[in-house]
Amino acid sequence: MKKFQDYEEEIYKCSRCGLCQSVCPVYKATLNECAVSKGKFTILNGILKGDLAFTQKVKSYLDLCTGCNACKNFCPSDIDARDILIAAKNEFYKTCQVNFIYRIISSYFVFKKLLVCVGVFTFLYRLLGIDKLVNNLSFLFSRIPFLGRYILLYNSLVFSGHSKPSVFCSERDSYNNLKTAIFFEGCFNKYINPQTEDSVFKILSDAGIKLMKKNFECCGISFLSDGNFDEFKKIIAINLSKIDSDYNYILTDCASCNSVLKMYKDFSSDKRAADLSAKTISVLDLIHNFKFVANNDFKLAVHVPCHETFDLTNFVKNIANATFIDVEDSSACCGFSGTFAIKNSEISRKISKSKAQKYYDSGVDFVITTCPACVLGLEQGFLDIESKNNTARPKVINLFNFLAGYCSIKNIDL
Repeated sequence: MKKFQDYEEEIYKCSRCGLCQSVCPVYKATLNECAVSKGKFTILNGILKGDLAFTQKVKSYLDLCTGCNACKNFCPSDIDARDILIAAKNEFYKTCQVNFIYRIISSYFVFKKLLVCVGVFTFLYRLLGIDKLVNNLSFLFSRIPFLGRYILLYNSLVFSGHSKPSVFCSERDSYNNLKTAIFFEGCFNKYINPQTEDSVFKILSDAGIKLMKKNFECCGISFLSDGNFDEFKKIIAINLSKIDSDYNYILTDCASCNSVLKMYKDFSSDKRAADLSAKTISVLDLIHNFKFVANNDFKLAVHVPCHETFDLTNFVKNIANATFIDVEDSSACCGFSGTFAIKNSEISRKISKSKAQKYYDSGVDFVITTCPACVLGLEQGFLDIESKNNTARPKVINLFNFLAGYCSIKNIDL
């Protein structure tokens, strides 16, 4: 990845434009000039000229971005604002006197400990059946100010409606047309709810395909997005060390994980990083020729995650015995974007509500996506929407959970 200083020309160009404010979800939610690329790049241009310096305040402005890349897709000069902001945040870590406490809190060591704690808590939460209790009494929890919404948000990730047992294999098993495929489970499957992983293994098992599983760490997206390259490179090294055999594919079920793994080669000179980046594919790339038949005439809509490169809309359109509803702005950002929702919660909620309202008004049964953070974003939005005439709101669901729980497979063509 290029250094911050290497983007001088793009930063100057972008600071003179401002066209992308019409598509920036954060600007539309705040009308804050510093939220759009032009405002941020005006600050960065001042830093490059020596008129300004990186500070915590500057960093907070750079963090006013979901990383959705709507600005790049709209930009007549094809400037990648997301990459430039990541490089700028890395420069902040290198040049600003970041205090020791901040560095500890933002380290992978602390992040990993937090994930483990969340994993233990979630295991007990589900073991005691609290997820089912909260799901059945959701109408009561929705009336509890502040705390109730966060319990419901957490429960939306933890609750499993139709979990299926995973079928794993040893390295000596045959892998049919896949030969050797390794599944990258990601943080969500590993620490919070393995339902999506279970669904993927069920779908592939039904198709006669078996996968290997390694004990990978997080893909590192939060550190990459924050510009914390030192911690991101540590994660890359750990994940590369987990691969101790030859393989043909790394399979992912998450659009964000998929995009980050493909970037490993840009941050590591290890040959294994280039191999991993080249061999990473989505489960969707593998099952795109499968014929899925819904077990009911559901009305389906999609939310396309910002990092999704596969044609998710067309895939869902081809699910037989279901009706596809084309909802406006289905590929627009949901507003969650990981740590953005923590640092800028009010802005995140406003974006999510606007997005969720369109699905609510469309009358669909399911909103299908391929990113757990997007599930949270849409669920967050629905919590802020007042129900009209007791109309049931759509169910937000991961694609693979929908395929495993509500569909059958016909005419498999590998």
